[in-house]
Amino acid sequence: MRSVNRLTLLGHVGQVVQLKKVLKVNIATNRDWQSDGEKKTATDWVQVTILDKKQAEWIEENVGQGDLVYVESRVANSSFERDGEQVYATDVIAQLFNLVSKKAP
Repeated sequence: MRSVNRLTLLGHVGQVVQLKKVLKVNIATNRDWQSDGEKKTATDWVQVTILDKKQAEWIEENVGQGDLVYVESRVANSSFERDGEQVYATDVIAQLFNLVSKKAP
């Protein structure tokens, strides 16, 4: 049986951070629900990792804070040792990153 590891995001860019070998893009997504008849909204921030160098360069040149983006990604778990302790991390790795619209001026 085939398995699927896909996370799809549609949200606004908060911050683009260049690290040594990867680009990190923070994306804000909103969710709405009702509680006791009252409409509520919350924002979830998802940090997406861009591994592809060409894609990272394109994002740095064309995508800015507030822009609406569509991202298809996979979730990856990893671990590393820091100060003698094992640290576990979950990363969202972009596979497709599209600019939907620029932030209104």
